[in-house]
Amino acid sequence: MSVSRCLLLVAGVSAALAMAPAQAFETTLDRDGVNLTYVDATDALDAPMRERIIDTFFSAYARERADFNPASPQKARITIDPSYTGVAYVNDKGWASMTINPGWLKQHPADVDLVTHEAMHIVQSYPNYGDDKAPSWLVEGIADFARDHYGLDNAGAGWALPGQVKQKQNFDTGYRVTGAFLKWSEGQHPGLVKALDHALRQGQYGATLWQQQTGQELPALWQRYVAAQGGYQPAG
Repeated sequence: MSVSRCLLLVAGVSAALAMAPAQAFETTLDRDGVNLTYVDATDALDAPMRERIIDTFFSAYARERADFNPASPQKARITIDPSYTGVAYVNDKGWASMTINPGWLKQHPADVDLVTHEAMHIVQSYPNYGDDKAPSWLVEGIADFARDHYGLDNAGAGWALPGQVKQKQNFDTGYRVTGAFLKWSEGQHPGLVKALDHALRQGQYGATLWQQQTGQELPALWQRYVAAQGGYQPAG
C-alpha cells in the first residue's frame, strides 16, 4: 500500500471515530436497601469519577435517610446531563431523581460532595418548597448542614461552612451561611435541626418553632450566633 493511500486510510478512520456517537453508560446497583440507577447518555464522566459519585451517594444517603427520614425513597436515579448548565438539582417526582452537570465536575473534580447536598434534598422531600411552610433559605441551609456533617471529602474540595459572619449576611442568606448558623444552633440546642426538618416535611413549619425549640425568637438567636462568631466582619 502506498504511503498516500495509508495516510488517507488513517485520516478516514480518525474522521469516523470523531463522528461516532458517544457510548451511553447505565448501571443499576443495590446497597443498604436502596436501588440506584446511574445514567450517563454521552459517557461524559470517566469511570473513576462515576465510582466516586456512586460511592458518595450511597454513603451519604444511607446516613441522611437513617437520621432524618427512614421513609425516604428506596429508589433513586442519577442522570449526568451535559445540557444542564447549573451544578446539580433534585426532582422528586416519581423516582427521586438527581441531575448533575458533568462540566462542573470536570472543572471542579474534587467537588463530589455536591452529591451529599443533593441526596439530602431527596431525604427532605418537603411538600411546600419555596413558600413560607418550607422557605428556600432554610431548605438549602439544612442541605449544606448535612453536607458538612455527612460529606466524604469536603476538605479536598476546599469546601467548608464559614467561620465568620460577613456584613449584610443574615439567617436567611441560605446555603453555607445558614448551614453554619444551624450547626452552631444545633450545638446549643441539640435536636433543633431534626425538629425543623420534621416540621418542614409535615407542612407545619413556622417562625414560632424556633422559640419553642430554643427559647428565643429567630432574630435574637441569630444575634447570639453573630456575637459568638466575633461580630460582623467586613464583606469581601
